[in-house]
Amino acid sequence: MPHELAWGDIYFSPLLAVLILALVATWVTVIVLNKTKLSRFVAFPSLTFLAVLVMYVVAIDSFYLRF
Repeated sequence: MPHELAWGDIYFSPLLAVLILALVATWVTVIVLNKTKLSRFVAFPSLTFLAVLVMYVVAIDSFYLRF
């Protein structure tokens, strides 16, 4: 069970690591969608980006880094 992440004398929430992992995974997903030209079927790209980011945060939080 992860606790605070320490970097020097500064403590960070484990949610910060989850957000960074989710952001990288979302960027990879967007790159794949653009390369396969599936992004042309998306009506609102920025809202879709946020929705995919939230899905990754929930998935990483519940399955990988439980806290």
